[in-house]
Amino acid sequence: MHSALRPKPQLKQTHSSIIPSTLPSQKTYQNGHSSKQSHTNGNGYHHQSTQQSLSSNSSTLERAQNGSSTSPLQTIFQWSLGLINSKGKYLTSENFGCKINATGNSLRKKQKWTIHYNIQDDSVYLMSPLNYYLSTDKYGRLTCDKSTPDVDCQYQLEFSNHPLTNGRWAFKSVVYGMFLGGDDDHLHCFSKTPEWWCPHLALHPHINLKHILRKKYARLDENEIHIDEIVPWGSNALITVEYCDGRYAIRTCDGLYFHKDGKLMQQCTDESLFTIELNKGYLGFKDSEQRYLTAVGPQGIMTTRNKVGGKDELFLLEESVDVSANQTEAGDSGIFQLEYDDETAAYHIRACNNKYWKLEGNGIQATGEKQMSETLFQIQSLNDGRIAFQAPNGKYILPHATGHMRAVSDTPSTTETFLLKFINRPIIVLKCDYGLVGYRNKTCYKLECNKSTFHVFSMEDAHDGSYHLKGSHGLYWELSNDLSISVSGREPSKFSIELCRQNRIIIKAPNGQYLKGEQNGAITTCSTVNQATLWEF
Repeated sequence: MHSALRPKPQLKQTHSSIIPSTLPSQKTYQNGHSSKQSHTNGNGYHHQSTQQSLSSNSSTLERAQNGSSTSPLQTIFQWSLGLINSKGKYLTSENFGCKINATGNSLRKKQKWTIHYNIQDDSVYLMSPLNYYLSTDKYGRLTCDKSTPDVDCQYQLEFSNHPLTNGRWAFKSVVYGMFLGGDDDHLHCFSKTPEWWCPHLALHPHINLKHILRKKYARLDENEIHIDEIVPWGSNALITVEYCDGRYAIRTCDGLYFHKDGKLMQQCTDESLFTIELNKGYLGFKDSEQRYLTAVGPQGIMTTRNKVGGKDELFLLEESVDVSANQTEAGDSGIFQLEYDDETAAYHIRACNNKYWKLEGNGIQATGEKQMSETLFQIQSLNDGRIAFQAPNGKYILPHATGHMRAVSDTPSTTETFLLKFINRPIIVLKCDYGLVGYRNKTCYKLECNKSTFHVFSMEDAHDGSYHLKGSHGLYWELSNDLSISVSGREPSKFSIELCRQNRIIIKAPNGQYLKGEQNGAITTCSTVNQATLWEF
């Protein structure tokens, strides 16, 4: 599965470029406030400019309401995150009455907001977990009950460079020029000076890192990270983004930390932590010396360099799953990347030549393009880590001794099944609707699923379709007598993993039942597959 870490845009892009053309350096709004090009001021913060005047944007909204094809919200990227105020509390959307406050202690469902980046004027919208937009009026009063955004929902992002608030974001109303702030139940948008919020990305930590200008992906190369892969292939392209008290660490598949100078380190230090900024809908990473992450030279060596962020300092975080099937030794030709299609609940299967499996007659060839209907395959998970591929003609794929594959079988029997192996998951982080999976505490290795921080586990292939899962302290997952999972086994236990949708899996415990997460954090087992048995990995 390979897709950007964001939902699909609800409205289509009408501009030829996602980066608006440069307009005059200053625009004056109807209320007398002005917006300049991106700069840093004496208070140690800077902001991205709003590229079009309010009057122009208002007319766009009016035309859209009158039935014109012009869209008021031409979003191209959406980022899911939590926002933490100066008192360490998360911006929260309550389930009843569309009420908002800043009382959350951790990142849960009610604290996950979606930022829509508006390509039309370089502004953002904040959408609550209930899919309503945060808006303000001229008195600074906040509401969060609009299903369609208007100009009162538009905010301009500003970023702090001050040592005490470094990496924090401020949200300035485009219409009224005031900042979002407050605490507890007393939130408002009436501050004349920035009130800072810490962004906590609500994404799965395992990602592929794409450099926007080079259109290439990061990968581990000995003791460096090189941005030189057209397709993120294999485990060396797996990157873990780890949230660390307002900043982020970047880790390679072997668990090493990326240092701002480009080297890989065993320990996480201040030089291995980065703040993030949102620019043109993409992310920029900035080190402790205010230098932006970029790629240098023909090899694309990842390091930090410039103190001014531009196109060469923009990144996108994507997710993918690489697998092999029935391969004794999985070389590049035996590794395939699964890309899930939401509309058909099927997969595009990409080969190392950057082409997709395609049904040609009854045969399967790696010659297709992604948008073709002949490249959509269903994957059925069977017992013991085995799967069957169903081709677009409704037939199941049968491998021949010559290595060729043909879609000719009506039912998936033993000869039509493949043993699935996850290639780019030597380590695994699990997440469910209630949070991340981690230990109960520092002295108890029982697993719970409502944690705000994660633990990393190693996946050891048992070579029979199952896996051994091991903690960093060298002990294995095991099923306890009370049907909970504890990482205290001296000997490995077998767990089977089955694909579901997108980047979701279900995990079958040694007792043949499925792992289930509960709201109180408990992980137990059950006999049926449901929402509580789906794990993001």
